[in-house]
Amino acid sequence: MKLFYPSIIVVLFFLSIFDLIVGLINDAVNFLNSAIGSRVASRRTIMIFASLGILLGAFLSSGMMEVARKGVFDPSYFYFSDIIFIFLSVMISDIILLDIFNTLGLPTSTTVSMVFCLLGAAFSIAMIKMTSPLNNEPFHHLILYIKAEKIFTISLGIFLSIIISFTSGAFIHYFIRFLFSFEYESRLKYVGVIWSAISLSCMTYFLIIRGLNSTLQGVINENLTGFPFLIQHFIKWIHHNFFIFLLILFSTWTIIAKIFVYLGYNILKFVVLYGTFSLAMAFAGNDLVNFIGIPIASIQSYNIWKESGSPPAEKFNMKSLSGNVKLPSSVLIFSGMIMIFTLWFSKKTKNITSTEINLSRQNEGPEKFLSNSFSRGIVRFFLYLGNHFFKLFPKRLLVKIEKNFKQKKTQKEESVAFDLVRASANLTISSILISIATVQKLPLSTTFVTFMVSMGTSLSDRAWDRESAVYRVSGVLKVIRGWFLTGFIAFTMAGITAAFLYFFKVWALSFLIFLILFLFYRSYKNYNKMQDQKIEEKPFFGIVNLTLEITLNKTFDILKPILEYIESIYKNSIEGITQENLKTLQESRNNFLKVKDNFTNIHNSLIRVIRKTKNREPIAGILYLQIYNKTKEIIESSDIITNHTLFHVINSHKPLKYQQKKNLLTLEHLMIEHFNIIKRITIDRNCKKIQFPCSIQNKIIKKIEEQMNQQVRGIIHKKYGTKNTFLMLDLLLESKKITENIEDIIILYHDALSHISSKKDASFLAF
Repeated sequence: MKLFYPSIIVVLFFLSIFDLIVGLINDAVNFLNSAIGSRVASRRTIMIFASLGILLGAFLSSGMMEVARKGVFDPSYFYFSDIIFIFLSVMISDIILLDIFNTLGLPTSTTVSMVFCLLGAAFSIAMIKMTSPLNNEPFHHLILYIKAEKIFTISLGIFLSIIISFTSGAFIHYFIRFLFSFEYESRLKYVGVIWSAISLSCMTYFLIIRGLNSTLQGVINENLTGFPFLIQHFIKWIHHNFFIFLLILFSTWTIIAKIFVYLGYNILKFVVLYGTFSLAMAFAGNDLVNFIGIPIASIQSYNIWKESGSPPAEKFNMKSLSGNVKLPSSVLIFSGMIMIFTLWFSKKTKNITSTEINLSRQNEGPEKFLSNSFSRGIVRFFLYLGNHFFKLFPKRLLVKIEKNFKQKKTQKEESVAFDLVRASANLTISSILISIATVQKLPLSTTFVTFMVSMGTSLSDRAWDRESAVYRVSGVLKVIRGWFLTGFIAFTMAGITAAFLYFFKVWALSFLIFLILFLFYRSYKNYNKMQDQKIEEKPFFGIVNLTLEITLNKTFDILKPILEYIESIYKNSIEGITQENLKTLQESRNNFLKVKDNFTNIHNSLIRVIRKTKNREPIAGILYLQIYNKTKEIIESSDIITNHTLFHVINSHKPLKYQQKKNLLTLEHLMIEHFNIIKRITIDRNCKKIQFPCSIQNKIIKKIEEQMNQQVRGIIHKKYGTKNTFLMLDLLLESKKITENIEDIIILYHDALSHISSKKDASFLAF
């Protein structure tokens, strides 16, 4: 047991690195989304500004561990062994929980996760100590161990921050958009300068309050000299001369904005990049220490225990831990470097940012979330309320206001989720709310604030219209539900883990290390597998005008992997049903569901692709629509085949007769031959080696008709039962549909290629 506690310290050190990685992945949405969503610059440039903010924030951070300084439990009521088990269970639970949210692509609060993990672990250990025969304390003594008032304040702050952030974002941005309109370029000279000066002033104040101010936390009463002394007096002067300082900031930024506009530079781009830098710096300066504070507090606990002569860990009181925990600057900078590395190279960061951007985007596109009865009820209620509310205002006024909220069709660029006006509003409003909370010492989550502000501004911009409102509301509710679940799951998971460690010690530690490594490996493997199986989501991205030749080339790229999957699925389904191989049929069904899911991306982009068609060449859009319809029908037929074959075997229905199996295998060989013809066309991108008409289709249809006749005769002679008959009819009819659609696609390709080479009439595309 001599090495037990030192080994825990080593484990906590490595866990802190993992926590930094998963924490950054989740919190990256706070400072990246506005810049990425508005495409203010290249992703690399955005990352550089964010990285500089993280690095400077880590350098200026005081390293005061908020969780220990304003902790949720009183260390003086716990022993050294209790404290170590609490900290270890917190780190393990926090890492697992955040990684789950990252994999699902849902943003959550790392602060809430950390606080409720601490609460759950401390509650679990406290209950074990109170109910032990040696103590046998009454339940109301729990308030001595746990700071219930602090927990209530944090919970209330979280709830209020959600409501205030959303309403502030919606209300403030409504007036900003009214002043700018969607044609904001023409108003940058006057309105843009004033708004930019206000934004930059607010974000500079935010930078000082959340950035430089954190440098002096915990050391205000010390004899400061040099730079810290100047910062201390500078911040004191700001607090006493708030309005004068804001006026100086506003005047300075107004002059700078005027210079930018005079030189022809879009000042809003600078505002968004500056805001990204500010939020990243505040994040590193304040939230960073929460990820590594627990391991540092553990090391400090271990040092206190060792300096006291290593008494029995189960009896050594930890009241010395009630003070602040100071982190060396080198540790903070090293942690900042790890976070920067994660920011640049983690693919999951993109997955998290896509959720918020998808819910707040201005343009049309696929919705990530499905509607539900609750979201539909909310939308109907506000539609009813809005219809009656707007009757109170004159129509002329409403028409005048509406002009500023109308977006031109040419402005709806697919690659830009929202414009720079909204991006700057997101950053400014978030900065103001976080600054107010910091000055008033109110607890809140930066994730909750930035996310809900973004949702509020998108509502003001009419991004939630009747085409998308139910899906967006459903998505927001799902994210909020996830936030509250974070607290509950963190509390429960950390509590169980702490109890497990308390009773089983070495065995529990070994098991939990193995568990966390296994879960990380599975998460990494499943995420990469999921990414690899995705068919190209934006096959026409970057193409301005769609011609017939481009359409053909792109549909070749899309169709080739789909047909390869469908061929394999069809083959496995036929062989699985003839051999009654449940595993093969389940694998075939799972593979089909992946194809269907990926085809949804093509389905969602259909309208946008057709809109790219040149006016003088609409046949490109017609061809794409024709091939899309045929491919969709092939997938629908495959759906029936995989579902019904699996259903037949999984329910242990009677197997097919020998002659039926033989006929199906013959049909399978003919179908594979037909698949090979169209695959050859997609690979060679021409029909020179194909003979027309294809004789294989006639053979397949003839074979299907023969088998259907045999099935009818078998039914008459009571040779086949009900389940057998319906299965065979489904297999034969859907196989017939597949071969007919394959032949139609082959003919479309043949005629389209002929049209390109000879520029003949395009009547072949008529419906």
